[in-house]
Amino acid sequence: MEEPRLIAVGRIVRTHGVRGEVKLYPYGDSMASLGAGETLLLERKSGHPRETLTLVSRRAQGRMWIVRFRELEDRDEAQELAGREILLPEDRLPPTQEGEYYHYQLLGLEVVTREGIQVGILRGILETGSHDVYAVECHGREALIPAVDDVICEIDLKQNRMVIDPPEGLLDDL
Repeated sequence: MEEPRLIAVGRIVRTHGVRGEVKLYPYGDSMASLGAGETLLLERKSGHPRETLTLVSRRAQGRMWIVRFRELEDRDEAQELAGREILLPEDRLPPTQEGEYYHYQLLGLEVVTREGIQVGILRGILETGSHDVYAVECHGREALIPAVDDVICEIDLKQNRMVIDPPEGLLDDL
């Protein structure tokens, strides 16, 4: 039986307090739908089996979450997890609305203009305050494309392609 695809939904940044709580940087809104008692998976450490964590509580603190897991008793145990990602099976992610996508779905898409000119491959997504910015690798350089309706014309996951209508001058340096 095939293992479900695991999707990173956040990264443990550091400890918070002395009772085993951690600060977690969420990727998108997936963590907001999780409640107490739910199990999450911890990014595998080289040579170790995958660990599970049971959510006890979570609360927002700015862009971060303060999270308590049943398996973490103190600051030292929590410190061991700093830098590791929290994963969920793909089928446990909340459904998206029409026109919304998870970052993992967009990474790797071929980016082309409306005229069919290949721009490059979407390699990263920068979350800014107002809208995301797509980092597109183009001939060894990087183009930053604003993820706004005026620029992003179409996203076709089946064709692995994103069509853009870049404003004048955006791609001149490439």
